[in-house]
Amino acid sequence: MKDNYLKELRELLNNYKMDEAEKDEIINDYNDMYKGYQGKNINDEEIITKLGSPKSIIRELTEGFKKIEKPFPGGEKLIALTPFISTIIFFILGFGFDLWHPGWIVFTIIPVTAIIVNMWKTRDEQMTTALAPFFATILFLYLGFYHNLWHPGWVVFIIIPVLGVWNSRRTLTNLDLIVSLSPFLAVISYIVLGLKGYWIEGWLVFLIIPMLGVLNEKNKFKLIAWELLFSIGIIGYLYYGNLYPNTWEYGLLAFIPVIIFGIITGNIFIGFKDIPRGYQNIIAISVVAFLLLGFSFNEWGSAWLVFLILPVYAIRKEAPRKDQIIALSPFVALVIFFILGHCFELWEYSWMAFLLIPIVAIIKNK
Repeated sequence: MKDNYLKELRELLNNYKMDEAEKDEIINDYNDMYKGYQGKNINDEEIITKLGSPKSIIRELTEGFKKIEKPFPGGEKLIALTPFISTIIFFILGFGFDLWHPGWIVFTIIPVTAIIVNMWKTRDEQMTTALAPFFATILFLYLGFYHNLWHPGWVVFIIIPVLGVWNSRRTLTNLDLIVSLSPFLAVISYIVLGLKGYWIEGWLVFLIIPMLGVLNEKNKFKLIAWELLFSIGIIGYLYYGNLYPNTWEYGLLAFIPVIIFGIITGNIFIGFKDIPRGYQNIIAISVVAFLLLGFSFNEWGSAWLVFLILPVYAIRKEAPRKDQIIALSPFVALVIFFILGHCFELWEYSWMAFLLIPIVAIIKNK
């Protein structure tokens, strides 16, 4: 087992521009560590768990080293030809089948080909992540134009961060991978429940995120207590909300034990003593605005946007002035996206707000 482990590690190291002496040093270090664990009568599976599998540690071991490029046969010629190929296909679809729209989508072949050819050289595992925006956009436009599913069709864009997390799985434990994917699964579940008329109750699916995260807790008592209190809060919220319709906000009181337990164990910290006065004011204003919009105007669905004031304030206060515009663009894009979609039912256009992020970055870095 040790020989196979070291052989796999060597093969992975050979993919990088690294001196043989450095590779030998790494192999010898892991050989010594492996032997050390064997001397303690630890079995091979546990040793690999402690050391980390070769695929999970290779990025850390090769930080600062470039991968050896393995050319894509005819790749450069193919990239040069794709604009002409795309144009020919576009005109055939247009003149021959009157498919000018959505025939223009064939022009995505140009960037897709360039990404495949260039990332193939280093066998980059994030290739599918880089290609995901194109496939997601095509699928989104198909759902929108042909099935009028602009909303919730925009959910397909979640595939981009999901693939990003999935392609990084070798650096994560199984539990960390599940926790990392849980926010995206929660969003999809919430949309599905909402479309079935369970918007108010559906938000509870987001509690799967902390409930999964708590599984990392080493203290068994705390772990069980957290899961039990979350479960009691969910049951209490649903029971009260269904028993007294239109008073769901009071059902939130069922989660008070969760908050109290978090404060007692130190997992939830409440204290303004060491927080700068500016941040104290922003937090207070955000909470008051959220409650005011919720209770007075029943705008719970969009009131949460006021909490974005806090990170925006932090960026304006702490970030270097030259970086502030880029750092603020995701928050501006999110607000525009949600207002257009939620308030004006313009989901088919609102997703374009996120294009603001790369556009700002490109303009700023020019």
